Amino acid sequence: MKDDSENARASRLKEAVESGPLNMNEIAERLGVARTSVLNWKRRGSINLDNLRGIAELTGYRFWWLAFGEGPKKSDEPDAELEYPVTEIAKHSPEHAKLVANISHLTAARVLTPAMAEALSGLLTAFVASKKD
Repeated sequence: MKDDSENARASRLKEAVESGPLNMNEIAERLGVARTSVLNWKRRGSINLDNLRGIAELTGYRFWWLAFGEGPKKSDEPDAELEYPVTEIAKHSPEHAKLVANISHLTAARVLTPAMAEALSGLLTAFVASKKD
């Protein structure tokens, strides 16, 4: 029997697939899976992380919401935790605000590890230092 988290995830996946811009056949084709796989994800909620990330990307729904039901549903909705800093940054540059939001979501989804964040930070710091010379 499915646990409650899988039932809830199935409901979220169903919403994303049925409300997203692509139909099930297009989603299956782009993810390189059978149409029945997409149907099973909607029914059961059991899906691997790579395909869940793909569904998020293809439908515009946020990975974290699809996986856990937490936070805003869609990529274009503001994240309450980030609202103030992103809003302040967006006053000057919407592109930079989107970068901050993406880093936050990658961190929350545990895609961006602390080591990767440190390396990225070092790269940006080196880039800035090279521009000062």
